[in-house]
Amino acid sequence: MNSRQSRLVDEVVRSLSSAILSGELRPGDRLTVLPIAQEFGISQSTTREALLMLEQRGLVRNNPRRGASVTRLSEQEADDLCRMRALLEAYTITVGGVQITESTLDALHRQVAEMHTCVMPKDLPRLIQCDLAFHQVIAELGGSETLLESWAKLSGRIGALILRSMEEKKLNVQDIARYHAEVITALESRDLEQGRNAIIRHYIRGQAHEQALTNSLNVAAHVAAAFGAVGAEARQ
Repeated sequence: MNSRQSRLVDEVVRSLSSAILSGELRPGDRLTVLPIAQEFGISQSTTREALLMLEQRGLVRNNPRRGASVTRLSEQEADDLCRMRALLEAYTITVGGVQITESTLDALHRQVAEMHTCVMPKDLPRLIQCDLAFHQVIAELGGSETLLESWAKLSGRIGALILRSMEEKKLNVQDIARYHAEVITALESRDLEQGRNAIIRHYIRGQAHEQALTNSLNVAAHVAAAFGAVGAEARQ
C-alpha cells in the first residue's frame, strides 16, 4: 500500500469509526463497498482495506454471504468477552495489586474524572478511550508484555461491547463512571481478594449465576498466579 492509499484508508477508518461510535451507524447496519467508495471518492480496493481495519478493531464484522456490517455482539459473545477480560485482569491484580502505587491510582482516578465529563452520544469515542486507558493500567499490573498483548487482542471489540451495554442495559455515563470508581476503591485497599472480586463484578454484573461465577473466576485467577510464581521460582 502506497502512502497516499494509506492516508485515504486512515481517513475512511476515522470517519466510519466516528459514525459507529457516535451512534450514527448502529449495530447491524450494512456497510456496502460501492456506496462507501462513491461517498469518499476512493477505489473499492481502498474501501475494502478500510473495512478490514475496522474489522480488526472489532467495530465491523464481515460475513462472506452478506458482506460487512457494524458489529452486533450476541449475548453469548458479550458474556464470553467479559469473562475473559475479568479473568485476565483479576490475574494481573493478583500479581501486582499489593504493590500498586499512588501514581497508578491517580491515573485510574483521572480516567474516571474524564468519564464524568462525557456527554452522549457525541463523546462516546472519548468514553471508550477512557475505558481502554483505565483497564490498560490494570492489565499492566501483571508486568508482562505477552499478557498485555493478550489483553489488547480482547480489547478490539470493546467499542461494540460498550455500545451493547448501553443499549441493552440502559447504562448512562454516570453508571459507567461509578462502576469504574468501585474498582479503584477496592484496589486502594491493597487487598487482593477485594481487588479480584471488584474487577470480576465490574465485568459480569447482571450475568446469570453472578456470585458463583465471581467465585469461580476469583479462584481461577488466584491459582493461575500461584502456578506462575512456582514456575518463576523453578526457572531461577
